[in-house]
Amino acid sequence: METIINSKLKIPQLRFPEFEDEWNVHKIEDTFSIFNGYAFSSSDAVKENGIIWVKIADVGINRMKRDNISYLPPEFLKKYEKFVLKENDYVIALTRPILSGKLKIARINSFFNNSLLNQRVGKIVTHHNSRFIFNLLQNSKLISKIENNIAGSDPPNLSAKEIKNIKVFLPNAFEQQKIASFLATVDKRINLLEQKKAKLEEYKKGVMQRIFSREIRFKDENGKEFPEWNKTKLKEVLTEHKKNNEEDKYDEVFSVSKSKGVINQIDHLGRSYAAKSISHYKLVFPFDIVYTKSPTSEFPFGIIKQNLTGRTGVVSTLYAVLKPKNQHLGYIIHSYFNSWVKTYNYLNPLVQKGAKNTMNINNKTFLDGKPISLPTSEKEQELISRFLEALDRKILVLNNQIETSNKFKKGLLQQMFV
Repeated sequence: METIINSKLKIPQLRFPEFEDEWNVHKIEDTFSIFNGYAFSSSDAVKENGIIWVKIADVGINRMKRDNISYLPPEFLKKYEKFVLKENDYVIALTRPILSGKLKIARINSFFNNSLLNQRVGKIVTHHNSRFIFNLLQNSKLISKIENNIAGSDPPNLSAKEIKNIKVFLPNAFEQQKIASFLATVDKRINLLEQKKAKLEEYKKGVMQRIFSREIRFKDENGKEFPEWNKTKLKEVLTEHKKNNEEDKYDEVFSVSKSKGVINQIDHLGRSYAAKSISHYKLVFPFDIVYTKSPTSEFPFGIIKQNLTGRTGVVSTLYAVLKPKNQHLGYIIHSYFNSWVKTYNYLNPLVQKGAKNTMNINNKTFLDGKPISLPTSEKEQELISRFLEALDRKILVLNNQIETSNKFKKGLLQQMFV
């Protein structure tokens, strides 16, 4: 593969050396079509032993998701034969199809083979190389054009009619195949990394359940088990501190993410935050616990995370900032509330009746919630913390490799397509 320096718009910047012809311009309507799924009824669903029902929530960015699989009766496979998806088909979300500049489009893998296509999910149909079209639709320049064409509706909906006149450039069939095969190897590496990460996360989840249920017991240096855990209220192990940024010493604004914990948001300073001055923002020291009432679909009452950045930053006054008795106990609390179930079960009883939409949980109420079981020995706290931290470091390494690989592919897409 060589880099082509050429001012012609119909030749990609990065190209295999055996190809020289310019790419041809086509309209999307002549390149591929979108086959819409069927409007199955929720009453058709079965609990298990059925046909996988591919809904819009199952279509992620370059991957199919298996978080919340639904099923339809086995006899629907023949009854709705035209809506059956096969391995290596490509599907696209038709409502809110673009997230953070990326299109929700994915390949049907072996797990979803012989599944049924639901309404608001479309199947890509093309006489060109389907994997090439799949990668074409991941190109940021084309996604931007699609986004502009479907803007104006709420929620934004994608249809073949809305984007039919968008122009794309395509090479001949041989070059399409070469590009598709090359990018398939990149996708394979990303998929393998994601599978390793998912398996490690599942392992950690199972181990945590066994630790907190006391099935797994840690022992001291003499081989003796540590004392039984105590039911403890958070107010007994966390202390709220309201130290603010009086001297404007810290300008690193933290936020809380369900997947990344406490994260840096300095790029958003002055845009996401209305305050011009952040002198009244709360300081967050390393190992502090931060609770935010900002809901997500997975954590509807807020998120509880420890500051593991190793840095001191600030958060708005809407957050509760809490100092744990020690960093290891803080990490155990952080790990405990990493589960949707644990977070929901703890916070749900604290929300004032009839006021769930306002997220009315004050900090005193938050700390005075239902007791949770925690280890009393500081040595056991350290052993558990270090064990879970080791797993998290392995997950972080895989996550960084995935992000690096995705950036590499993004660069390829920008250079290998016109």
